Amino acid sequence: MIDKKELRKIILEKRDNIVLDERIKYDNDIFKAVVNSSLYNKSKCIFIFVSYKTEVNTHEIIKYALSQRKRVCVPKVLSKSEGMYAVEIKKIDDLKSGKYGILEPENFENKINEEEIDLALIPGVAFDKNGGRMGYGAAFYDRFLVKLKRDTPKIALAYGMQIVDYIPMNEWDVKVDGIIANG
Repeated sequence: MIDKKELRKIILEKRDNIVLDERIKYDNDIFKAVVNSSLYNKSKCIFIFVSYKTEVNTHEIIKYALSQRKRVCVPKVLSKSEGMYAVEIKKIDDLKSGKYGILEPENFENKINEEEIDLALIPGVAFDKNGGRMGYGAAFYDRFLVKLKRDTPKIALAYGMQIVDYIPMNEWDVKVDGIIANG
């Protein structure tokens, strides 16, 4: 069986090598699937990652949700040891390059209580159909997701090639409730 480190390397390499035309089509398919989903349409306060490098592009989802007057919260990192918080944004321009080069709010001024979130859209390197999720190895999301209400749907956004048969999980790893992928 392949270990997490090797699986992470293989999937990231595949994801990085998706050609631009395909990536644009996949992102568009995922955008449509998200905004047409009942979970999205019922939600009032969405937590969503701000895509970075070759992750599923979330910028259009964020803009669309803001245009619909939904509350949109994104991650703001404190540090590796302290983790991250959800901070509400009013416009995409509220985001600036943060500690790891990922766009995030400049400060914690609009930090929200995690219990207000009624839909969480989650990144990751790889996922399995049993809810297994493999992130980037820093456990930011595992530590954050446990703060959400138990019934808040945690939905992964992924390209089809990121879905594998099995993700080795540790007891502290938080599972996702579903995956929205292209195709």
